[in-house]
Amino acid sequence: MRLSLSLACATIALLCSGCAAHLTRLAAYARPPVVVTDTVRESAPNDYMRVSFLSPGTEVTTLSRPGALRAFATATTLYMPPLKVTNYPAYSGLVDNERNVLVAMRCRPLQPEKVDALLATWPNVFLAIQSDVPVDPSACSAHPADAPTQTACYAHAFSDPPMTAVPTSLAQTFNYAGKLFSPENKSLAQWLQGNYGIYPAFSGTGYSVKDSYSLSTEPMTSQQILVKSISSEYILKNVSLADAGCRCISVPPYPGRSNDPLDPDFIEKAGGDGACRTVNKLAAN
Repeated sequence: MRLSLSLACATIALLCSGCAAHLTRLAAYARPPVVVTDTVRESAPNDYMRVSFLSPGTEVTTLSRPGALRAFATATTLYMPPLKVTNYPAYSGLVDNERNVLVAMRCRPLQPEKVDALLATWPNVFLAIQSDVPVDPSACSAHPADAPTQTACYAHAFSDPPMTAVPTSLAQTFNYAGKLFSPENKSLAQWLQGNYGIYPAFSGTGYSVKDSYSLSTEPMTSQQILVKSISSEYILKNVSLADAGCRCISVPPYPGRSNDPLDPDFIEKAGGDGACRTVNKLAAN
């Protein structure tokens, strides 16, 4: 009886020790979501996720398509633990295309200045344009006819003075940005789409709008847009995968792909270093 009691006590002690160690690990690594959100918005996280659904045979060597100036990405930490493929794209304003190749990359640039990551707000977009398309101030007074210079001049003219009322400050910025999508500025809107991937679904708040992929056919109210502004997004220079420190996987369609997790750690382990490696199947839960 004494021996049985001793064994039982030893077992309980081991279990308690294991639980204590587990709790210690959780305390060491888990952070409140509000802290995570604050951290990735106050400064660039330098750990990014980017997901695309591309036609078979599309070669991927840069963050976005060749010739573009910037590429969108999100903070990896926001997607850990991982979501299923079917759920992930909606948070970035995309949809799961089961017939196309899933290209997923996790990028941790060794030289962050090469990607020049900026939280995707309209003020930051205007700053990025001025950096990416430098123009002489005199060119703007000459009423340029080409879209790149026009867009750069428009960005240069943006001002963002401090204000004491949040709605007033935001209204000034959004009214200014909204003019880019007016009929008379069609060429500027097209330039933004081709070079920055900025479409009318872009909010400019630093958050992508969930379920906004079909905005042209399923319009949203401002209330819906605000509620669905969930995932922080960034604009990165469209550099090579190697310069962006990316590990990349290319996953062809297979039955059940949508229900498998899109795990950043799996991308890190299975992905090519600075190149996209074909992976026939994602790691299941």
